[in-house]
Amino acid sequence: MLKYICVLLISLSAVCYCQDSVTDGTELLLTFLTHRHGDRTPISSTVALSNDVEALEDATARYGYGQLTDNGRRRAYQLGQFLRRRYDGLLSPAYNRSEIYIRSTDSTRAKMTVLSAMAAVYPALEDNWSADVNWTPVPYTTVPAKYDFNLAAVNCPAALSITYDDTYPAELDQYTDVLNELSDISGFNASNLLIATQLYDVYVSQQSLGIPLDPRVEPIFPQLEAIAGIGWEYMFNSEMNLYDSGVLLNQFFTVADQIIAGEDVQRVQVYSAHDANVFSFEGVTRVVKRQGAPKYASMYALELRQVIETGEYVVVPVYLNTPSEDVITYLEITGCGSRCEYESFRSITADYILDEDTWRTKCGFTEDMEIDTSSID
Repeated sequence: MLKYICVLLISLSAVCYCQDSVTDGTELLLTFLTHRHGDRTPISSTVALSNDVEALEDATARYGYGQLTDNGRRRAYQLGQFLRRRYDGLLSPAYNRSEIYIRSTDSTRAKMTVLSAMAAVYPALEDNWSADVNWTPVPYTTVPAKYDFNLAAVNCPAALSITYDDTYPAELDQYTDVLNELSDISGFNASNLLIATQLYDVYVSQQSLGIPLDPRVEPIFPQLEAIAGIGWEYMFNSEMNLYDSGVLLNQFFTVADQIIAGEDVQRVQVYSAHDANVFSFEGVTRVVKRQGAPKYASMYALELRQVIETGEYVVVPVYLNTPSEDVITYLEITGCGSRCEYESFRSITADYILDEDTWRTKCGFTEDMEIDTSSID
């Protein structure tokens, strides 16, 4: 029986390989990953887009707007189980600070997600710290939203000032009838790509809360998901990718360089964040095709590996669409494939590597500026 099974993902954006074809003959040295939070309630500014506002508000009341739900905690726990399975070789059974670095945005749903995930990464052992508590506390780092390079949509004036015209990608043309139908059903102008993308986000949230879609929306929902993916591509152009994930990419190279130099570094680096972080990180790493609107608890990782036979260092981009399915996708780096030589990867992504001080300057950050955190609270 083959040790690994190659799963073919039938998707416009997925590129899947047998595990053997990408990682065989390599040693894993580092995983550097960012993931979206688990299922959440809608943020307050989008509730009105729902086809059943009253039911959605009632379901949201238990948690509050924009908060992780019970489904979200369960999905986050599944993410943690995946991380333990895939990166078990880099982690001790019990939490050890020297092995893992964990950082979350200052968002309750992101912080609760990583806490839930780490409960699965570090389940209680037989000699647990308490015989009465089947849980191990695992700490994480966070910084105020005003200073967090993972929250450009909140604290980067240059990113907030990016304007978008109505020249949408040509691939949207095939969905004209769907958008017109969606406009009629919802009462909102779904032909506006940003509104269509928000509709998708609200519908996903309400489905997770057990509120059914309008029967007329259900059959066209797969097309709406594809439209949302186009919307993300439209919003996250090269400039927005730079602001949103340029520093994160720089962090990857900083840690990877330390490991290659033989320094003692935490080899599992976890950033608990948002859909924008997952999508923009794909962008700055120059993947051939991004994976559409990020699902709840989706994860994108750069794995630094060393080819055992040659000693060559390579970067392998790994995408987890949802921990509920536990199927990974190996993405391709533009001009470099799915197993990219380390220095080639640095060269290919050079235009997006941004240190934190330069990021603040480019963003137009000032100490006295006020920010709106309502979208991440």
